Amino acid sequence: MHNNRPFRILSLDGGGTRGIISARILQEVEKQTQEQYGQSICQYFDMIAGTSTGSLIAAGLSVGYSPEDMIAVYRDQGMEIFPYHSLFSLERWKIMLKYGLSAPKFFHDGLIKVLHGLTRFQHSNGDFIKLAEAGRTCADQEIPNPILLILAYDAMYRNTTFFTNYHPNAKKKWFDGQPLWKVCLASASAPTFFPACELNHTSKSEQYEEAWSFPHVDGGVTANNPALCAISQAIELGHRLEDIQLLSIGTGQNKKPLDFKTIEGWGLIKWGLRITDVFMEGQAEVQSKICLNLLGGTKSHRYLRLQFDLNESFGEPANHLAQAPIQPNAQRVNKWLKKQVSEAMDDARPNTIETLLQATESYLENGNVFASRFDHYGSIKENIQQFILASTRERQRHTLP
Repeated sequence: MHNNRPFRILSLDGGGTRGIISARILQEVEKQTQEQYGQSICQYFDMIAGTSTGSLIAAGLSVGYSPEDMIAVYRDQGMEIFPYHSLFSLERWKIMLKYGLSAPKFFHDGLIKVLHGLTRFQHSNGDFIKLAEAGRTCADQEIPNPILLILAYDAMYRNTTFFTNYHPNAKKKWFDGQPLWKVCLASASAPTFFPACELNHTSKSEQYEEAWSFPHVDGGVTANNPALCAISQAIELGHRLEDIQLLSIGTGQNKKPLDFKTIEGWGLIKWGLRITDVFMEGQAEVQSKICLNLLGGTKSHRYLRLQFDLNESFGEPANHLAQAPIQPNAQRVNKWLKKQVSEAMDDARPNTIETLLQATESYLENGNVFASRFDHYGSIKENIQQFILASTRERQRHTLP
């Protein structure tokens, strides 16, 4: 146990502009941590893990930004990061001139500008905070508050880098001196959306000095949901599995059906354009199921996954055994708003951002934590409260009428 209580982990998925969903859910979580313990999210959780857009929120929380601050970043600066919507926008010609027809959709420039503009990512003298300094108020603070874990994929060595500000079993890591903003950039460099991000390091000894290059892309390539990685990291730090409690927050699910006739002849280009919503989002829910079973199953309050479908793509099945019918495109709308919500990760237009916030608000007010298609364990707010209180009472299953 961690000070006679569970070791608490907050895990934040990737999802581009849909990260505003996570930030809004975190507002509700922090409301509960303040009411129950008088603590901010940063004070309540021992570790915060994030991938891609989740890394930006995780890093922001670690240096003192609030969920409200992070919502403002998406709302006010989203168009800096994703300045156009269409892949065929005339504004894209510059990046195509540099990288050719297979160029990513955006330059890094807008994202870098936003990251550089986050003043808490800098010291008072203007120097950027290094990863090893995040979560620490002084240089000799041994354990940061919180422990930060950011994931990105190393294309050179073909493995996932666990960027962390706390690794007591290894005195130094090559990434300790990397600026926090650049680690976030590496984690958010999603293939097809942004170019790869190069992280540089100089290895020095008495005999030699060598420059190293570590090209990274979005951590969502291997772990868009970083929850399982966070559990692994906690165990590596000496915490027992039975002492871990984890809150996992998604960015909304794209459940658009891809029927056999549609995908039968797909090849490199069409599957490549689906890398985010099929490959990245698909493995996120697999990891969620594994985490659920590792941490005590559906009746346990040691694991809570907050995630919802952006639009309802299937109608009601005739019975428990029947296959749910696919809805026509025009009828695929959000369950509560009764209108379509953009599922694109790079749609930062003001109307889209406000609709995402409205959908999240409706989810918090009207949603349930489901055990299956027909059974749930009560409302979202009730489950957040029980999680924060670390309730030992088993969840009560309710069957939909």
